[in-house]
Amino acid sequence: MSDDLVLYIGEKNISSWSMRGWLALRHKGLAFDERTIELRRDKDRAERRRVSPTGRVPVLRHEGRAIPDSLAIIEYLEEAFPPPGHPALWPRDAGERAHARWLAATMHSGFVKLRESMSFNLCFLPKPPAASPEALQEADEMLRLLQEALAARKEPGPFLFGAFSAADIMYAPAIVRLTSFRVPTAHAPATPVYMEAVLSYAPVKRWMDAARALPPRETY
Repeated sequence: MSDDLVLYIGEKNISSWSMRGWLALRHKGLAFDERTIELRRDKDRAERRRVSPTGRVPVLRHEGRAIPDSLAIIEYLEEAFPPPGHPALWPRDAGERAHARWLAATMHSGFVKLRESMSFNLCFLPKPPAASPEALQEADEMLRLLQEALAARKEPGPFLFGAFSAADIMYAPAIVRLTSFRVPTAHAPATPVYMEAVLSYAPVKRWMDAARALPPRETY
């Protein structure tokens, strides 16, 4: 069933949303065809529009379907390749699953100033610029949410809900931002160990190694 999975992504040191879709496929253990559309060259989105109904990446193509948006890809993969045949993307416990979903949705729709000031591409510069006060305020709020989830964790494991899940996938690029910009974590003491666990997770490390191998881009 996974033979015709194709994921279109942007450059790995630019497209944080692509990272999320890619991590979901890797976590599921699925074989897929990875195709990169260079965002720096596709300024009019013409190439992206040929494969994505929204003109954005990532977009997953499977069995004649086009699924754009990282969160939609996560939900699609959980339905198309469910546990126990494939690793779960959401916690088993209904309460934790609801918590994981609203955390993911909060990341999906929020933290706009953090995204703008701590743009993903800037994380790969030798010295990222200073973040704006508004971005740092949002970073503090994000760390608070992560701290609360870690403190309420019921299952063993280093991630937000014990085992690696879609919530960790959704926050992985933000963790790259927080660590690259050296955001203080004193008010969220459980987060440094958590963030290190995410960055050390094999699929995350694989993406980051490939991203660091690309020429850094101050703009795109």
